[in-house]
Amino acid sequence: MSQANDFLVQIPDKPDVLATRTGNVAGHMARLKGLIESGTIVMSGPTLAAHPKTADEGLPINGSAWLVRAASEEQVRALVADDIYAKLGVWDLDNVTVTPMKCVVRKPL
Repeated sequence: MSQANDFLVQIPDKPDVLATRTGNVAGHMARLKGLIESGTIVMSGPTLAAHPKTADEGLPINGSAWLVRAASEEQVRALVADDIYAKLGVWDLDNVTVTPMKCVVRKPL
């Protein structure tokens, strides 16, 4: 890989896919584990329509967000397309945004 650059990736869900998403979290996380350990994915999590007002409310998940270190936008899009959520039709791949950025603050977990 040539020089790694930072990319903020926003991946919207298609409508009515929450059951498919939640039923495949284990497969999604299993794949991400190696990408996180290698430093390719620096941050990952679901995006929300809003924060719940009470602890009893479920999360109104409407997509995913990643901070990725990769050589190019094409590599980032390939990572997205290879995810189980993409393969199962959870993610709206036509509306993924990949924004070049420069992360200047990193805090290890």
